[in-house]
Order: sequence, then structure tokens, then C-alpha cells
Amino acid sequence: MRPEISALIRKLTYPDLVDALSTKSHQDIRGLSDNVIFIDHDHAEDEDTRLADRRDLGSKTSKWNNHEARMVLRIVSYLMQNGYRSERLVVLTPYLGQLYRLLGAFGFDNNFALNDLDSFDLVKAGLMPAADARIAENQVRLATIGALSLHCYRGLSTGVGAASHSTLDNYQAEERDIVIATLTRSNPDHDIGFMSSPERLNVLLSRARNALIMIGDLNTFTGSREGGELWTRLFKVLRTNGHIYEGLPVRCFRHPSRTAVVRDPKQFDLDCPDGGCREP
Repeated sequence: MRPEISALIRKLTYPDLVDALSTKSHQDIRGLSDNVIFIDHDHAEDEDTRLADRRDLGSKTSKWNNHEARMVLRIVSYLMQNGYRSERLVVLTPYLGQLYRLLGAFGFDNNFALNDLDSFDLVKAGLMPAADARIAENQVRLATIGALSLHCYRGLSTGVGAASHSTLDNYQAEERDIVIATLTRSNPDHDIGFMSSPERLNVLLSRARNALIMIGDLNTFTGSREGGELWTRLFKVLRTNGHIYEGLPVRCFRHPSRTAVVRDPKQFDLDCPDGGCREP
């Protein structure tokens, strides 16, 4: 991973982490003013009573955030307009409810690929036909992050299966060039559920090689009674290095002096149409 990303992990978890020389020559991401971005907002979360995250023990519902889902859709589209192939991208979220909203935002078509565990959860909840549970290398990957106990899932018509392990994250072993993470939680109670776990934060921060884009409610995470101190340390590092924004900091690839901070999904069409700017 590039040094701007490894710096986060070094400060929080692995102080002796050393950057390989090859990581210092990574090119900047086209179309963006930064390679590490946290988009702060205060749009409230909602809950899905049809889904329960086994990762969030004690909760009978899952969480979702419409603003974040819509922003992620436009961010992915913008990056692809700037020449990034879909297989270089992964979208991560802690919550199955948000994953389902992302599928809806992407149109439930061939633009996405799920891993076997997330497919199983959605099929089991009756929200996805078993025939749609698939994975492909040339698609944008969508995945939840969260530790859970696995059993050997069999019997789906697609042959979806997972070998038995004690504890594993749905998405932990694979890296992508660009990671887009929707943290989902935004509430006055400062409740972040299982995202208080340092292990899950480490998974979130350590999957990107070249760019890490996160969107979430900073106040909800820093104000949490459990995990708030950890997230406060992360945001301190992000703020010190100028990585916290009120929207996506875009820069026109053809006209680098043209920059903007896109705070709302509708703003993409105004400030960066077709992945560029308003200049011809």
C-alpha cells in the first residue's frame, strides 16, 4: 500500500511497519485531489428489520444509510469515468443492510460481484435469488466487513460454499487498488455497534493499495463510548495530514486547476460531468 495509507496503520496498530521502496512511486489517483479521503457528513442512518447482522451480536436489525449509498454509486461511476476498471475497485461496508442498498443503487445487474458469505446472507433473508449469488473478477466487488463464526454453507443452487473456520471477516484476505468504504452509522446516540472493534478497523484500513476513500459521520464514531478513543486517534491522523473533507475532493484530469468538493450526489453532474469539469 502507498505510504499515506500505511501511515494510518502504523499509528494505530503496527508502529514498526516499514514501507517498501516500490510503494513510494505509486501514481496519484486520477480525478482526485488526494489519495486518502474521509468524507464527513451528518445524514442519519436507518435500519432494515428484514436483516440481522450476525456480526452485530444482540441486534435484530441491520443498518443502512441512503446518503452514503448514493454517494458511493456516484464515486464509483466517477472513478470509472476517469479510466479505472471495475476490477480495481472494492466497496466495503460493515452492514448487510447497507450492502443490500448498494446492490439496489447499482441496479442489481452485472456491475457488482458478491463474495459467498454475503450472497448466502441475502439469499437466506429472501432478498436475493440464489441464481444471482455470484462472483466475478471483472466486476466491482461489494463486501461486508465483520467477524463472525462460519459453518459450511451448502445446498444453494449456485453451489455457494464456505469452509468452516472459527472467526473470519467476510472480506479480509484480498487487496484492491482502490477501496471505498461506507461506514453507515450516523445517530445521536453515537452507537457504532461492532465497528468499535480494532480488528475490524484494521481490516478496513489495510485493504487498499493506492487509494482509500471513506464516508461516514465523524461525530458518531468519535463520540462512541466503545471504540470512540480508537476512532478519535484515526481522525487525528487524518486531520493532521489534511485527509478530512465535507465531500469528495475532485480534480479535473484535463484541467488540473479545476477542483471542487462534491458534497451531494446531484453535484457530480454540475461540477464534474462525465468525470471531468465544465470546461470543454
